[in-house]
Amino acid sequence: MELGTQTSTWRPNLRLVLVLVGTLVGVGLVTQFLFAWFGVFVLVAGLSALGYRQYRAGKYLTALLIAAFLVRAAIILVNAQLHVLSQPPISVEHSANAAALADLWTQGEFLDGPTIPSRTRRFVAYVLAPFYVLLGSWEVAGELAIAGFGTLIGYVAYELAAEVTTHRNAVLAAGIVVFWPSILYRSVVIQREVIVALTMLTMLWIALQWTDRERPRNWVQAWPWLRDVAALALIAVVIYLARRENVAIIAVTFAAAIALRYRRSPRSIGLVGLLLVPLFAYLALNIGKLTGVGTAISPRILDRYAQGRNKGATTYLTDLHYESWFDVLLYLPIKVFYYLFSPMPWQVNGVADLLAGVSGWAMAVAVLVAVPGFFWARGDVAKRFTMLAYAASGIAAYAIIELNAGAAFRRRIQFVPVILVFAAIGFGTLFARLDDRRSSTTDPTPLDSENTNPSDVD
Repeated sequence: MELGTQTSTWRPNLRLVLVLVGTLVGVGLVTQFLFAWFGVFVLVAGLSALGYRQYRAGKYLTALLIAAFLVRAAIILVNAQLHVLSQPPISVEHSANAAALADLWTQGEFLDGPTIPSRTRRFVAYVLAPFYVLLGSWEVAGELAIAGFGTLIGYVAYELAAEVTTHRNAVLAAGIVVFWPSILYRSVVIQREVIVALTMLTMLWIALQWTDRERPRNWVQAWPWLRDVAALALIAVVIYLARRENVAIIAVTFAAAIALRYRRSPRSIGLVGLLLVPLFAYLALNIGKLTGVGTAISPRILDRYAQGRNKGATTYLTDLHYESWFDVLLYLPIKVFYYLFSPMPWQVNGVADLLAGVSGWAMAVAVLVAVPGFFWARGDVAKRFTMLAYAASGIAAYAIIELNAGAAFRRRIQFVPVILVFAAIGFGTLFARLDDRRSSTTDPTPLDSENTNPSDVD
């Protein structure tokens, strides 16, 4: 059974930070003056020793996250030699762009950069270039960077879970998320999805803080709000550069968080609504600026955008078209089903497809357990429903416009951690109840003298 909630606050561990910074500096020096493989060896050895110490000290979350990164590093290093997992062409391009940028930086040329054709590719290059400076100009550097971002998704999942459940269940949620097949696979290839997912989940954590944080009465109390605003500004830049259409999901998430915060005050709800109407009206009338298709949102614009994704060998439901809003609603359930659980068994054509398939099929079980887990969670109603608003709006929006199982596999990792958080609560609660039932059935039978009528004793 749930024993309560644990509201998380960020408390930096100075010693751990210094150890990590020292390790990274050492890796960089080794890489520059010796060779890249030895630098990676130092990184792996240092993290292994740190993870072991954290485990012996009872800091299981840190040990779990380090283990998750080391698993990713092992996959990357083995694959660098055996080439079992093929890198998509876009990954090769991202690596080449970041390596070229890093080479310019090491030569002292910081103002002039390589010619990179698109905004998104430039963004990925600038995010990954520092890791190429640190670890050398080879593809493994970028893959290890993405592995680090993928591992951080597990930490953010812990923080989200800690808002609505116990520490034990939150660690379980982090473990499930960080080793989930789709998240694990996306964490070893160089693509933007992991960066986008980490950014969006961080945004969701900030939204959860806004559901119950007290109004500031002095500068000390104002600091968390100012920190969040600064973080949201950075998040807005990242999302604009990496995936602009997610702006609508951010708007829905914060609208839900603010509305739930003031749900007991009709006047405040009305004011919030008046402030949000212009924002949502702008988004609806300028959807083309986010998607690059059309202008104002309409069924035909959604259909054009969806059919533009009708490419490749893993497409699905390509014969469905939106002629009206009724069609959008009518097809939504089947579109959500395919978006969450594809590729279907008949679409599996390789190792990557198999990993995607296992992830999708396991997701069906996770959804079934997450439903009771949502109601068993002991967190504030506002926090739970804000998480639901984020996941539901994002899944529905992407399901409507997605026709490709490969793209669905990549993009749903933004929302899978929320489902897995509630699935972890469901599993944790079920295990606790089974333990309670087992312990109650194994209690020793009272002594006969304790059950004997005193009048029958001589």
